[in-house]
Order: sequence, then structure tokens, then C-alpha cells
Amino acid sequence: MKVSRQLAALEPMVLGPLHHLPADDWHRTVPGKWTIAQIVQHLAIGIDYSAATLAKRADRKDMARRATPGQTLLRHVYLGLGPVRPGRNAPMGAIPEERPDVEAALAQFRIGVARLESMTQEWPPERQAGVFAKNPALGDLNLPEWVRFHYVHGRHHARQIAARLRWLGATQA
Repeated sequence: MKVSRQLAALEPMVLGPLHHLPADDWHRTVPGKWTIAQIVQHLAIGIDYSAATLAKRADRKDMARRATPGQTLLRHVYLGLGPVRPGRNAPMGAIPEERPDVEAALAQFRIGVARLESMTQEWPPERQAGVFAKNPALGDLNLPEWVRFHYVHGRHHARQIAARLRWLGATQA
């Protein structure tokens, strides 16, 4: 799937099912799991981080990818096949607040996606491929790889959101 299509799919995939979610349900949770608001904030933090870091490094021409052999292998598997290790803990900087502000999380998500979209449209291909930002599990990723990461990661969490919505429907019946 092309980079622009993956970015365009993110919001409908993750946020689409949430348009009519009652305010209280954003913070209800399955015991021991994140709420829907926390999942959205977690995704927003990651998207915002990658967009901000790539933008900060946009003019660098001396970058080389840094990754261990294990990160390189995991990068190819994750970006090619999708998540293969369920239950992985989120990096410290991407752990959501206990009760995130829903509107702020939604805005951060949408703004981050818009920033990445702007980069894919404005940056020449060599800049997109040659500017890196670190992913804690996969090593350095360039712009198209970050977009693919967010698509795969968003798809993973969209399934969790769908499960929470089913749980909410069952608990309200």
C-alpha cells in the first residue's frame, strides 16, 4: 500500500468507529487494559513524535541508519508482515495518561497525521529516504517506514478498539 494511502487510512481506521462514542465510554475499560482514550493518546504520542523528530532533522544530509542486527530483522518483519509480538510494553514516552483529555488526544493524532502527510507531499524522495528518527524497537526509520509503522501499529490498536467497543456493547445490554 502506498504511503499516501496508508496515511489516508489511519484516521478512518482508528477514529472512524469512535464518532458517536458517548463521553463516559472513552474512559471505561476492561480490567487491566487501556481505555479507548488511552489507546488513542498512545497512538497520537507516537505519530506526533515521529513527525516532530523528522521535521527537526529535515535539512540533515549526513544521516546514516542506526540499528542493531536484531532491530534490522524486526523492522523487516514488522513493516512487512505486521505485529508479531503481542503484549509488548509501550516505550516510556508513549505511555498514555491515566485519564487523557479526549479532545487533546484526537487533535494530537490528527495534527501528527497532517504533518506526516505534508512531508510526504513536500519532501523529495531522497529526503524521505535519508532522514531518520529512532524507533525504540526497530531502530532508525525514515519517513515512508514511519508511515508504514503507524499504519501497522494503528491497525493493531484498531482491533483493540473494536474489542473495547464490543465489550462496551455487552456491558450496556
